[in-house]
Amino acid sequence: MGGLDYSKGTALKNLEHGLKIGSKEFHDGLIARMGWLLPAIIIPVSMLIHLISGNSRDFPFFISESDFPGLERWVFTIGMTISGLVQMLFAYRMWYSMRDDGRRKLMHCTLACGLITGANLTIMAFANMYDYILIHVITASIVFQFGMLWALLAHLSLPKANKKGRAIRYWSLVIALFSYIIMTFSISRAIKELDNYGLENDTIFTLNSIQDAVDVAAYAEYGLFIGLVLALYSFESDFRIKAEN
Repeated sequence: MGGLDYSKGTALKNLEHGLKIGSKEFHDGLIARMGWLLPAIIIPVSMLIHLISGNSRDFPFFISESDFPGLERWVFTIGMTISGLVQMLFAYRMWYSMRDDGRRKLMHCTLACGLITGANLTIMAFANMYDYILIHVITASIVFQFGMLWALLAHLSLPKANKKGRAIRYWSLVIALFSYIIMTFSISRAIKELDNYGLENDTIFTLNSIQDAVDVAAYAEYGLFIGLVLALYSFESDFRIKAEN
């Protein structure tokens, strides 16, 4: 099978049920599992370190607040960078291995959304909200929005996918969308009220000023994160069934 195998010595080569990078072979099932398992572990660990180290300014706090100078930043940055790269591999392998099993044109759009999501997740890993707030907000918004769009388009692209996976995907997208609406509404209202505080160019000051909104929005963000992780998880069974056939 061809794909990225442009020459004999190429670093990337498509296999029937996986990808070869250099001398290492990665099965699609492993790529799919790492796609959801890495963020499912990294995010809670970095948040827990941030909390128990005494660096958190309050609770609940946004996920990205755990990208704070210290051990939690190393965990967050390295973990999210790897997660972003794996997400791009995941999106590519889904397109490559399943493009003939579903709606082909829609699969192309799915691939684009997956690559955009993974690329912005990698950028966001380095653009922490304390020093690069504008870049962080932009990349985080793209990750959330295109992540949901990727899962939705992948769901629509594969009408004959595993029934259990489709059911998980449906409810995970409902959770993610509902949480995203709550999070966006809460923060939007709070930002409008910041004029009362004489807005300063300081992320911690801003977050402290709108903590009442964060009390709602942070939990909504946790729900959004869980929804996206579940959506990623739902595709693992499709890769496993593909390999067995």
